[in-house]
Amino acid sequence: MLQRVQTLYLLAATALMALITFLPMVTFTTTSGEEVLKAFDLVYIGVLLAICTLIPFVTIWLFKNRWLQIRLCFAELVLLLGAQIFSIVYTARVTNAMRDSFAGLVADKNITIIFPAIAFILVILAIRGIIKDQQLIKSLDRIR
Repeated sequence: MLQRVQTLYLLAATALMALITFLPMVTFTTTSGEEVLKAFDLVYIGVLLAICTLIPFVTIWLFKNRWLQIRLCFAELVLLLGAQIFSIVYTARVTNAMRDSFAGLVADKNITIIFPAIAFILVILAIRGIIKDQQLIKSLDRIR
């Protein structure tokens, strides 16, 4: 289980999604101070990212049922795509609203905004590893 490469990919995806849940996505600097925008500032995106954090972690422990792992990984891909789009749109709208309210606003988007895209790639790599394991088990059954 833990020695498989897809487990490492899923653990990395879990870690990235956990980081985006707690780290700021955008830092706003104004003349009056500094404000940060985190995922849980809007409940919907926070819950979506929390689900995107839990699914790969749960998928790791389902190593005996590879087809269920593959299905959960595909569901994770859909959720990650939605999370990426939703987080980009959300941060853009908040940035535009803040620019209208404050003169001289500087918005710095952090690297955490691309974590769902990186996790997307990691989950695709995990799916490839799970499929290779399934093919290996299938070929070993033919030898017997």
